[in-house]
Amino acid sequence: MLYGAYHLYQKSMKPLNLYSKALGKVGSFEYLPLNRTRAGRHFLASAEMVERFTRDYPRPPFPFDHTVIDGRQVDVEEEIVLSKPFCDLRRFKREGRHNDPRVLMVAPLAGHYASLMRYTVQEFLPDHDVYITDWLNARDVPLSEGDFGIEDYVDYVIEFMREIGPGSHILSACQPCPLALVAVSALAMKDDPAQPNSMVLMAGPVDPRINASPMLKNGDMLSPDMLERLVIDRVPSAYAGRGRRVYAGFRQLSFFMSANLMTHLRKHWEFYRNIVKDNAEEAEAHRVFYDNYMAVMDGTATFWKETITRVFYEHHLPNGKFMLHGQKVDPGAIKKTALLTVEGENDEFCPPGQTEAAQDLCSGLPQEMRGHFVQEGVGHYGVFSGSKFSAHIAPLAKGFMKAAVSGDPVPAEVRR
Repeated sequence: MLYGAYHLYQKSMKPLNLYSKALGKVGSFEYLPLNRTRAGRHFLASAEMVERFTRDYPRPPFPFDHTVIDGRQVDVEEEIVLSKPFCDLRRFKREGRHNDPRVLMVAPLAGHYASLMRYTVQEFLPDHDVYITDWLNARDVPLSEGDFGIEDYVDYVIEFMREIGPGSHILSACQPCPLALVAVSALAMKDDPAQPNSMVLMAGPVDPRINASPMLKNGDMLSPDMLERLVIDRVPSAYAGRGRRVYAGFRQLSFFMSANLMTHLRKHWEFYRNIVKDNAEEAEAHRVFYDNYMAVMDGTATFWKETITRVFYEHHLPNGKFMLHGQKVDPGAIKKTALLTVEGENDEFCPPGQTEAAQDLCSGLPQEMRGHFVQEGVGHYGVFSGSKFSAHIAPLAKGFMKAAVSGDPVPAEVRR
C-alpha cells in the first residue's frame, strides 16, 4: 500500500522536476546574466534544490573509464563475469594488466547500490584486479526467479570466489561482513582451493551486541515479525518484480536520513550556499555524494528478515549456531586466510568492537596472520571512503594483503 503511494508520488513530482530542471538550464545559458549576479545564483540554487528533491535517483554508474598505473593512464573496461538473478559479478578490467592480485569486494545489500563503494574500488584499481558484487534491485527481479535469503547471499559469495579462482583476496564493508566471514568459513571447512589469501572486514556487525548503538537497542523493543508487518511492502505492478515482498529502498533511505537529520540538513544548506558563492568544486562534491546516497534499491523481505533475526537479534555467528544448509559454520576452521578487521572511531552504525569480534571467532589463525586497525576521526562511511580511507586504511589493507601472500610481517600499524 505504501509502496504504491510512493510510486504515485514520484510520478506526480515528475512535472515539477522537469520544470525546475528546465529553469536551471535556461538560467545557466552563457548569454543570460543570471549566473553572473548574486540574485541569479540564488535563483539557480533554488531551482537545483527543487530538482534534486523531486528526482527519482537512478542506479549510479561506476565512474571509471581509466586509472593511473606507474604514471601512465590505463583504460578500464567493466565486464560482467557471472550473472545471477539477484547479482552480477562485475570486474574492472584494466588494459594490459593480467597478473595483479585479485580481490573480490563484497558490497552491502542494505538499500544502496554497490556504487556506494566507488571510492574503495578507485583506491584498489591501480594495483589490483578488482571484482565487486553488484546487487540488483529486487523490484526488477520477476517472481519467477524465486526468493533470495541470507544463505543465498553466502552461496553467491562462495560461487564468486570459485569463479575468481584460488589465491585471491576478499574485502567486505558494512552489513555483509558476517556473511563474508561465513562464506570463507564454509570454504575452509571443505579445504576448498578457492579459500582467499586474506580477508578484510570493514565496519561490519560481526557481533552487534558489543557497544550496541542506541538505534539497535530501540529496535530490540520490536520483534522481527512485528517489524516485518511495519516495513515490508509489495512491489507495485509498474515494475518487473510486481508482487514481490520487499524491504523498500525508500524506507532504508528515510532511516539513514533520520538517523543524522541535522547533518544532512546542514550539508544541503552548505550546498545551496556554495552554488550562490560559485564554489563549483564544493558543490560538485555534494552532487557526486548525494547522487549515490539518494539512489536506493529494494531487498527481498526474506533476506531482510533473516538478517534482522540471525545477525541482529539472535546473533547466530558469535553464538556459534549459524547454519548453512543444515551444517553449522565454524570460523575456527579458517587457517589459510589472513584476517584484517578495520573500524571507525566514531562509527554510529557499527561501533568499535563489533567487527573486531571476528578475531576471536577465527581461533585457528596464528597471531602473525591477524591484524586490526581503528581509524581515528571517522564515522561509518569514512571506513571505506573519503580522504582518511585513501591516506591510511587503503594502504594498510593493501600492505596486509601483500604480506598474506609473501609471508612478510604484517604492517606494524595493524599488528594485534
